[in-house]
Amino acid sequence: MYDPFYLDYYSIIKKYENLEELDYKKVLISGMGGSGIYGDYTKQILNDREIVVCKDYFLPKFIDKDWLTIFVSYSGDTEETLNCMNEAINNGNKIITISSGGEMEKIAKEKNLYYIKIDNNYPATRYTFPVILGIILSILDKKKYYELLEILKNYRERLKDLSIFVNDVKNPIMIYTDIKHEPVALALKMHLNEDAKWFSEYGIISEYNHHDLEGISKLNIDFILLKFNYYQRIEYRINYMKDLLEMYGNNVLLFDLRYRNLMEELVLGTLSLRTFTLKLAEKNNVDPYHSKNIAGLKAFLKNIK
Repeated sequence: MYDPFYLDYYSIIKKYENLEELDYKKVLISGMGGSGIYGDYTKQILNDREIVVCKDYFLPKFIDKDWLTIFVSYSGDTEETLNCMNEAINNGNKIITISSGGEMEKIAKEKNLYYIKIDNNYPATRYTFPVILGIILSILDKKKYYELLEILKNYRERLKDLSIFVNDVKNPIMIYTDIKHEPVALALKMHLNEDAKWFSEYGIISEYNHHDLEGISKLNIDFILLKFNYYQRIEYRINYMKDLLEMYGNNVLLFDLRYRNLMEELVLGTLSLRTFTLKLAEKNNVDPYHSKNIAGLKAFLKNIK
């Protein structure tokens, strides 16, 4: 079976070191699912510029020729992303495309677009992380790109083993974390849904404290709180939520994903989550790399003109 923990991400991402760096203060990143999440990570890492994440069939109306537009589709055939890319072509935007082939590669070559092809040997889009993140950072900010490389030199030794929590999970899962680390919560949700075939959702602290708390009672839900080094008052809120949820008899798991800085927490935190979701898939005796229901939807949509 494919084992993501033995991939040499440093060497893989190092291959993209010499991509041309582009100086744009306005960047749109378009993609869906495991391709779209790269926009979320980039928005947190490069918070010195305006970054819009587009997960839709259409570009926002304010995207003009001053914007760099980046389109990510691992398969190259994601219909929402292709639709947005065609809009950008018609608008005359500066365009970067990233895929392993598919229709995106075909269009990019026909239109002479900046195209970056990645290997197609990953079992699912979400397992291209952090490779595509490295590509985007190499184009937008070489300093951050090299910071990512440094993190990945000996990353396996620094992952946190979350597999110890697998036997504590009995119900659908609600995840909470702070807004700076929202991409990690989204990644955990994706991996739970697709690896373990386990329903989950996530919410953001402190925003969700302004309404979710009044809906708390004894619920048939397990809760995962993701803890990072961000802001002391967020930590107070997480601790309060943990106590409140447990007071009502709920099962609460606290994942301590604190590292030295935001980049480490986003990258190593995300990679650490796989120790949990893949072990849960093993426990549930499901194939973490086959998504039957998603494939069914794609087949259904393909027959609709």
